[in-house]
Amino acid sequence: MKDLNKITGPVIPIPVPFDKNQNVDYAALEKYTHFLVDAGIKNVMTTVGTSRYNLLSTEECKNVNRVVAQAAAGKAISIVANPTTGGTKSAIDFAKHVDEIGADYLLAYYPERHYGDDYIIEFFQSIIDNSSCNILIHEMPMRNGLGPGTVQYSLELLTKLMSMDKICGVKEEALDPEYSNMLVENLADKAIIIGAGGGMSRYLKRDKQRGAKAYLGGIGNFVPSLELEFFAAMMNGDNAKAESIVEGLELPLFQATVPMGWHPALKAMLSITDHMQPFERKPMKQTTPNEVAVLKEILKKNSWV
Repeated sequence: MKDLNKITGPVIPIPVPFDKNQNVDYAALEKYTHFLVDAGIKNVMTTVGTSRYNLLSTEECKNVNRVVAQAAAGKAISIVANPTTGGTKSAIDFAKHVDEIGADYLLAYYPERHYGDDYIIEFFQSIIDNSSCNILIHEMPMRNGLGPGTVQYSLELLTKLMSMDKICGVKEEALDPEYSNMLVENLADKAIIIGAGGGMSRYLKRDKQRGAKAYLGGIGNFVPSLELEFFAAMMNGDNAKAESIVEGLELPLFQATVPMGWHPALKAMLSITDHMQPFERKPMKQTTPNEVAVLKEILKKNSWV
C-alpha cells in the first residue's frame, strides 16, 4: 500500500557542485548532503533543473544519485532523478539504478513530446514492470507533438497514473498557478504532491489549505533551520510566525535573486556560505561580481553568513 504521508515538509533540491575545471565535485556534494540531513532535513532530491542534469552525462547523473542516496541513508528520504534525455530503456535503467543504490524514490521524467496519453502510460508501466522502485512523476508541461505550444498532464491522465502500482505522487512544476491549484485540490488525498516554485510562500498561501503535505524548499538549501522552523509553525497552526518568515525573509530574498536567475544565485549563495565552490558548467550562467556583492549583503543582513 502506498504511504502518502512518507514525504512531508520541505524537500530540498541538491545543486551539483563543480570545480574550476567544470568537473563534478563529488566530495563537496557528499559533504553538502551531510550538512542538510545532519541539520534535520528529512527529504533531499536530485532533479533536472536545480541539479543541472541537462548538463551532466548519464554516468555523472548516476554518480550524483549514488552520492546523495548514500549520504542520506538512514537519516533522510532520498529522491533521485533520471535525465531529460534517453528513451524508455534508459528510464528503466535508471529505475534499476535507484534500486541498486538504495534510494527511496525515482523522480521520473517523461522524455518525449506529447503524442497522446497512451504513450505516457506505457512509459511509466514499463518502468513499473522492470523495477521495484517507488516513483514520483516529474510533472511539467510537455511539448505538443501534434501542434504548437505545450500540453499539461491532464487531471484524467494523472488520476490514471496515480492508480498504477508504485506511482506515489508528483513533483508539480506546471508553471501555471490555476492548474497547480486544481491539481492539488483534486489529488492531495490520493498522491504525494511536492509543489515547486514559490517555496514557503506557495505552501503558506496555496498548497497547505488544499491538503498538500510537502513542498520544494529554497532558503533551506543554506539555512535549513529556518525552513524547519517555518514548517513547524505551519504544523502547529502558528500562521503568524510562518507568515513573518515568508514576508520578512523569503519574499525579499526572491525579489533580489529571481532577476539574477534563481539557480545561479543559489549556487553563489552556497559558495558564500562555504558549502561549495561558485563554479558552474557552461553554458550555465555564473553570477557576476556585482550580483555576488548583492547576495553577500543580503546574507549578512539576515545573519545567514
